[in-house]
Amino acid sequence: MSRRLWVFTFLLSMFGASSIASAALLSVDFNDRGNTPSFTPSNTQAAFSGWKMSGTSAASSALESQAVGAYTVSLQAVDDHVDENTVTAGVQDTVGQIDDRLRTTPANSGLLTYADLYDDVIFAGTSVGPTGGMDLKVSGLSPNTQYFLGLYAFDSGSSPAPQPRTANWLDGNNADAPVLTTSFNGAALPTFNDQYKFIGFASTDASGTLFLKGRNTTPNASTGPTSIGVFINGLEISEVPEPACMMLLLSGSVVLMLRRGR
Repeated sequence: MSRRLWVFTFLLSMFGASSIASAALLSVDFNDRGNTPSFTPSNTQAAFSGWKMSGTSAASSALESQAVGAYTVSLQAVDDHVDENTVTAGVQDTVGQIDDRLRTTPANSGLLTYADLYDDVIFAGTSVGPTGGMDLKVSGLSPNTQYFLGLYAFDSGSSPAPQPRTANWLDGNNADAPVLTTSFNGAALPTFNDQYKFIGFASTDASGTLFLKGRNTTPNASTGPTSIGVFINGLEISEVPEPACMMLLLSGSVVLMLRRGR
């Protein structure tokens, strides 16, 4: 009887976890533009949809939008109009821009199978200022609805000091409520897929648009320009699990722990 209970509980837990994990509505891999004119398996992660900026290689201050299935995903630089250099006298206030890069690392090995996601990135350049960043919008979702988010942020080219590279992502539809904080050291390559995946919840507005504000929180180096902290490799948006599913997973886990305790 005890063995049957253990198996039943295990199945309950696995069913709940599977239901939550399979709820992704949108999975986006933000690509670099320089290596290929179109999306190919070599630069877009399997099971993700590719997204790239317009043009060929120039940094952009414009609104960058692309349709991804039934949704539209947009990125745009946000300039804080603050001095962009820590040593030069006066205020430098160039136009804030976002840009992309393709790196040679990481490479798939062991538990890491998301190298195509992590090796290219879109980031807010130093021109946005020390507290600037980028806005991310996704339209086509259900109005006035909360969603579960997973944001991947890593860049192996961001390895010199200062470390870590950090940014806050805020809910622009909810009085800039905190959603998640990204943090990574570019020298510490990921060894498993979700190592630099940061999660949180945010809500759409009455039109069904999700609005995230990524803002730099990386301390400046002692000399030189602003330190970059706002990066995005990929984005996953999922429905918030139904209470019944969460209770199923919780009850299964509790029974299993009690059983182990005995």
